[in-house]
Amino acid sequence: MNQNITNNQDDLIDIEKLFKLFWEKKLWIISITFLSALLSVLIALSIPNTYTSKGLLASTQDDSTFSQMSNMSGIASLAGFNIPKTTKSKTQEAKERIKSFDFFKNYFLPNIKLENLMAVQKWIAKENIIVYDDSIFNSNNKKWVENSVNSKSFMPSLQQSYKTYINSLSINEDEKTGFITLAINHSSPYIAKTWVDIIIENINESMRELDKEKAQNSIIFLSDSSRSTNVQSIKEAISRLLESQMQKLMLASSEDAYIFKVLDSPIAPEIKSSPSRALICITITFIGLILSLILLVIIYFKEILKPN
Repeated sequence: MNQNITNNQDDLIDIEKLFKLFWEKKLWIISITFLSALLSVLIALSIPNTYTSKGLLASTQDDSTFSQMSNMSGIASLAGFNIPKTTKSKTQEAKERIKSFDFFKNYFLPNIKLENLMAVQKWIAKENIIVYDDSIFNSNNKKWVENSVNSKSFMPSLQQSYKTYINSLSINEDEKTGFITLAINHSSPYIAKTWVDIIIENINESMRELDKEKAQNSIIFLSDSSRSTNVQSIKEAISRLLESQMQKLMLASSEDAYIFKVLDSPIAPEIKSSPSRALICITITFIGLILSLILLVIIYFKEILKPN
């Protein structure tokens, strides 16, 4: 019992010594914490602002389209044709296409300036000017800088550019409403807004052209098949299929918002989405304080464990 009391007293004395060491080294702790705070401010100010422009979208494709295709598959089987069952909606297909390399290469990249994706250093709000990294892109002659080591241009490859595109893009669907939020992050709020518009316009246009081409090919095939048969029941089945494809072609040709319609148009935001400079300063300052205390604890244990 007495031994336990003695151990507790020793532990208390050790803790008292530790806090005494903290007090003796308070100026050292304050200095490290102050330097951490100063460093946090420099780091926070060095990070350029990022702005997020968002567009709220609704799908123009409803379930009736897929039920019609299911009904038509039965008619097609009577005529000797097979229509594959649709397992994914047009909306889901469009979302995946937006994130695809092909869409980036064929529909997004031709409509933007590559330097705005890969060489931006910061955006000056007052003049609405983009400042580029001079070590990568020369804004005066509009050319990518050559590497002095291997004399190759710093112009990024398609795959490097695609990776940056994916990192700046987000597509989220609300499970309850089915509405989709398409967002782009960029140093310039105006470029972010423009890029969201480009994506919406081109996903609608690209999928419209694909469906028009499919419908036209189907109409040609069904028309040829109808002329090659004399069986009346097959002719009637082909006629229904032709009517369905004609409706599909007419819909694709007439609708501007073919896959997505805009419920809330993207804007150039006035308020940055990141970084949170206050949080950065608080976090780094706190880390500096903790590190200074840890170092003192290490010094303390080295002293008490030092052989006499």
